[in-house]
Amino acid sequence: MQHLRFPVIVLILATIFAGTIYVLHLQGLVTAANEVYARFAAVGLFFAGFLGIVWQKIKNHSFSWGDFYKNHTLIVVTLTVLLVSLFFRRVITEWTAGFFLIASLIFFLYSRKFYAPPKFFYLIIAYALLMFLGTIGTPNGFHFPEQTLRFYLMPLAFCFFLLPKKTLLQIGDVFFKAGTVFLTVSLLYWFYNFLHLDANFIGWVTGKTGYLAEMVGWREQAKYLMQGADCLKNWAELSWFSAYFFVSTWTSLHHPTTNSMLILVALITGFYLYYEKIVSKWELLLYAVLALFVIQLLQSRFGLVGFLFLTGASGLYYLKLRTKYFKAGIVTYILLGGAGFLMIGNRFLDFAGDSTRTALRSIGIGYIRDNFWWGTGFTSPRAALEKQAEKMQELLPPVVPSVITHVHNQFLDDMVQFGILGFVVLVGMLLAIAIYAIKNRSYLLQMFLCLVLLFMWIEAGMFFTILTFILFFTAITEAERRNSTTIKN
Repeated sequence: MQHLRFPVIVLILATIFAGTIYVLHLQGLVTAANEVYARFAAVGLFFAGFLGIVWQKIKNHSFSWGDFYKNHTLIVVTLTVLLVSLFFRRVITEWTAGFFLIASLIFFLYSRKFYAPPKFFYLIIAYALLMFLGTIGTPNGFHFPEQTLRFYLMPLAFCFFLLPKKTLLQIGDVFFKAGTVFLTVSLLYWFYNFLHLDANFIGWVTGKTGYLAEMVGWREQAKYLMQGADCLKNWAELSWFSAYFFVSTWTSLHHPTTNSMLILVALITGFYLYYEKIVSKWELLLYAVLALFVIQLLQSRFGLVGFLFLTGASGLYYLKLRTKYFKAGIVTYILLGGAGFLMIGNRFLDFAGDSTRTALRSIGIGYIRDNFWWGTGFTSPRAALEKQAEKMQELLPPVVPSVITHVHNQFLDDMVQFGILGFVVLVGMLLAIAIYAIKNRSYLLQMFLCLVLLFMWIEAGMFFTILTFILFFTAITEAERRNSTTIKN
């Protein structure tokens, strides 16, 4: 009964709020002009849900705030808030990351203990040093790039404390349940926009669509998202927005791939917590259904492919771990996968190589051929890529954007910026993480690394989000490894 409480509460509240939105629609109050109020209401609902989750966790526990610097209280609080803040725009995450780093330093100054990191931490730092060296010859000159500071400080912070596995799983549970609230609020926010747009639902979930609307504050958000304001001559005339704006603008975290990455990471966490008997099958099922629905509304091909992969791989993991039907499961998954590909194979083919991404990759490869040993330098690829596009103009389709900041492939992007050395360091770091994950049988890191590789195939960036989860999942793996060693001894 306890395990049913959270899903039931979520469904009841979602039904009540959806009904309220529809009643307001019948009264003529659900309009584009009033969307700004819906946006603030969505943020309020999320934080109310998050605080409710936290209250359920702490109401039966006593905390001694007088000596918070001596115990892990401050670290637990700031790490939890950091993970949940990833559902919002980057500036919020940067502030919460700062608080987490301060909390770790305070604890370290008291305990005076430094815990040896896994060896791949040094490769993360090596990757950051590559970015530092990559500023040589750039328009801004040789300098220390401030945005790489987190690559040094975050791994260091995770060496300042040693949380028990049980505590880390409880933090993961808060993040997972906050993900359920995030999905629910996103659905309610979309429902509001769906009503005033009078859109076609089938068209929305089966294709890439956009809609005309005059939305307060959206032009500034679109300008921030696109990173190339000069690709549109008059931003004041912008009134057409991609479908994902109508799902996730309340968080100011718009891009469908970015949203899908977080949704899928929470799904990985949910599967692991289910294996550890922290969450119930009903909580996991509710999240999975909501996740698939929101991914479809975001029209994210990465999200759909990642969702199908994770559910399939996690299902096989469960069969191998808990049952005797692993081989039968493989056969079943092959048959279902083949049938699924026949039904929605075009979505997978588009994901693998749509015309725009194929053209951008061609531009990147063309530049790499002429600059194999050293590239444009850190964060300076735009001018070089646009010049390369001009050289290859006759070979490229007309879908290539006029502003090219990256080529939608992390491996090629690193080679464009750093030459072959960038590729070697990136692959070396990923390979080291993979070896660690396989050696320690870490479901979390194995699944997340697969997700990261999928992401890097079609996108670039999200370094801080990826780094945060690698470190958090490593902390769980280390705690589990220590528990196993203690039991053996």
